[in-house]
Amino acid sequence: MKVRFIINPAAGGRKKAAAVSEAASRLLKSEEGVFEVKVTKARGDGRALSAEAVRKGYDIVFACGGDGTVNEVATPLVGTETALGIIPAGSGNALARSLGIPEGIDQAIGLIKGSRFRKIDAGVICGRHFFSTAGAGFDAFLSKKYNEGYVCRRLRGLLPYFPLAAFEYLRYRPVPMTVKSGGLVRDVAPFILTAANTERYGGGAVIAPGASLDDGLLDLCIITDMNILRAAGLAFKLFSGKADRSRGFTRIMTDRVGIEACGPIIAHADGEPFEWRGDISIEALPGALKVLVP
Repeated sequence: MKVRFIINPAAGGRKKAAAVSEAASRLLKSEEGVFEVKVTKARGDGRALSAEAVRKGYDIVFACGGDGTVNEVATPLVGTETALGIIPAGSGNALARSLGIPEGIDQAIGLIKGSRFRKIDAGVICGRHFFSTAGAGFDAFLSKKYNEGYVCRRLRGLLPYFPLAAFEYLRYRPVPMTVKSGGLVRDVAPFILTAANTERYGGGAVIAPGASLDDGLLDLCIITDMNILRAAGLAFKLFSGKADRSRGFTRIMTDRVGIEACGPIIAHADGEPFEWRGDISIEALPGALKVLVP
């Protein structure tokens, strides 16, 4: 067996690398194979190290970090027989939560001994892979502001999101869009437009209750008709798993979506924001990623 652990030291601190290395040596000492730890130094390193592991025939590549790290590491594994392992170390951990991956290092690494794998769907938005959620509404806008914020760059985690969301809500203006899926054509100005492969965003907020990771479909969730009181109610419903009871909530089960936007937009893939001009394409890739699970 050949296993590579890819660690983002920005998630969990540099001590995480030593802890993972120690745990791997201790837990896997009776296993035959290659078990190595790699630490990223810059954005994009996770993807490069994961792609190299695929070329060298590794069986499992672990991502140790948050949703951004998982996305980087998982992207080169799409369509291959190299499996993704996850050691949750971020503030969101959306995919890990949805798969029931244990939070402890020992428990996450120990899944190797069970050798249980699951093929899950992936998604693509504007040429970028995602494994939990992607979108082009307030969630993407907020992710961008979070990444740019002075406080948020120094105080990671969920805590800065709440005052930031309240402040940025007052400045956010929904972008008019035309959503096309199958025979459906709908003009909207969405507060939320999320393509969900999992039930949740990071941090436990549930946008698509009951969404399945392996049904070959994405749950396109659109929320309109938002004012400040309904926005406060939406926050409560997201964290209580009742977002689908919000006024103006629409859910479309689909494997492909085309979106025409009136002007430039902010979009995101697994919480990583990017700017986009032109039409947006979103599609599902059924069973595209092999994952080590409990």
